[in-house]
This record gives sequence, structure tokens and C-alpha cells, in this order.
Amino acid sequence: MSARLVPGVNGCLLVGTNLATTIAGRSHPLRVGAPSDREFFAALRSQADLILVGGKTFMAEPYRHTPVPLAIYATSNLLAVKSNPVARMVSGEISDVISKLRDSFGGEPKILCEGGPTLISALIQMELLDQLFLSRSTLNGDSDFFDVDQTKKMLLVSSSDVLDHFRKQ
Repeated sequence: MSARLVPGVNGCLLVGTNLATTIAGRSHPLRVGAPSDREFFAALRSQADLILVGGKTFMAEPYRHTPVPLAIYATSNLLAVKSNPVARMVSGEISDVISKLRDSFGGEPKILCEGGPTLISALIQMELLDQLFLSRSTLNGDSDFFDVDQTKKMLLVSSSDVLDHFRKQ
């Protein structure tokens, strides 16, 4: 399946067989059980105008360099933002944040939300997520579980051994 971001907010998330998104606090170990995830993830990133992550994801994962601007949605101050020259913190109501991010690009940018599960779940609940890509690992994770039932608000477009692709109805 060819990965195509749509203008608006796109989400991607790697989940274990038990819907956990991390092992020992990081998503990277789950990739061992999802060999196609890295290539798929890179294809999504190559199309993004902006990457959006939650504060916990930013602190746990290697976001020192990103190919496009990085927005970190956080409720507390993150001193580590200085480690990425194109990163900036955003806070407030998530709907206001999404509006400001869209306005800063003058239209309909392709925003790629790389999680975590709390942020992606909030975007789904507020009907701000236009599509969601879930990569599935063959491994169990141990924390940060994703409630896949939330995707009932979205329409399943296609599926494979590695990927479920959900879009808003």
C-alpha cells in the first residue's frame, strides 16, 4: 500500500499485539516485530509539512533532528526543545493549537502526528484527525496502551498484516 498524507491532520502510531505503544517507555523496541514500519514511517514523514508530537513522546524518542518543523504539544515546559533547532512548544486547547498550526502554513498543511496515544486519542475524540495509520508489531508492549475502539469514529479503508488505515467518515 502506498502511504499518502492528506491535507489536514494525519496520525501514525505503532502498536503491539496487545495495543501497547511502548516497551520500557519507547516505541523503538516494537519495531523489531514490525519490519515494514520503518520504511512506511519514512514515507509518511517525507510528505509532511509539520510533525506534531506530545511532550512525553518528545522526551522518550530521538527528535534531535527532523526534516520539517516539529511542534511539541505539552502542558509543562520542556527544556530539551533546545536540542532540535526546528522544534517549538505549543500548548492550550488542542483545537486552538491545530488551528494555529494550520494558519501558520497559510492553508491546509499536511500535519503528521506521531503520537503518542494520548494525543492521537484526543485528536480522534475532538474529530480533528483526518486519517490514522496504525502499524502493528508482532510483539507485546508494556505501557501506553491505545484504545483502538476509538477508531470506530473513523472508517477502515484498507488493511494488511502490517498496517490498518483509518479515515474520517
